[in-house]
Amino acid sequence: MSESIEPKIFGEGHPASVFILEWWESLKQNKGDRAELRRCKNLEEIQKASAYQRCYWQLKKHFTPEQQVPSREQMSIIIGLAAHIEDNDTKHIDKNSNKEEKYYFAYQMAAPKGKEKDAPPKLSELRFRRLLKIKDRGKLYRFLIQVIRMLEKRVNLLDLLSIAYCWGDKAKTNLAYKYYENANLKAK
Repeated sequence: MSESIEPKIFGEGHPASVFILEWWESLKQNKGDRAELRRCKNLEEIQKASAYQRCYWQLKKHFTPEQQVPSREQMSIIIGLAAHIEDNDTKHIDKNSNKEEKYYFAYQMAAPKGKEKDAPPKLSELRFRRLLKIKDRGKLYRFLIQVIRMLEKRVNLLDLLSIAYCWGDKAKTNLAYKYYENANLKAK
């Protein structure tokens, strides 16, 4: 008898992931909510926005009693960042397992700026190191908005939200491995 493994938050099949993807798609038609969230300068402003509140109360329902409901700060960063993404880039597949690669966002930051293979990464190593030093989710929110813009608002939505949601030493370490695996950096 095999037990079914419950999908992790922001993993394929998790009810919160399904909801956030549907809600994000609805933002394309509901430009007022998207604009309201984009105007917010920090996580406190996001939490006061009516668009956030409507999403928050619906998203909260997608967690079972056994799962810990995310903090208000975690919810505000994922909802706020999602509003800044215009295209959900889900193309990267791990060649070894044929599954969607976790931390694809790191690959996106490390991708070459231009068409030449030896071009520097879209997010420079210096800026990437600054990202890894961020401890506060408020600062992380502002930094990631800049990165989203740098990536032309085309980001793997669930991957980015998972990173922002789980921000800590483990997420930073995994992000570093994936960034440096793909970045074209010359040894100094």
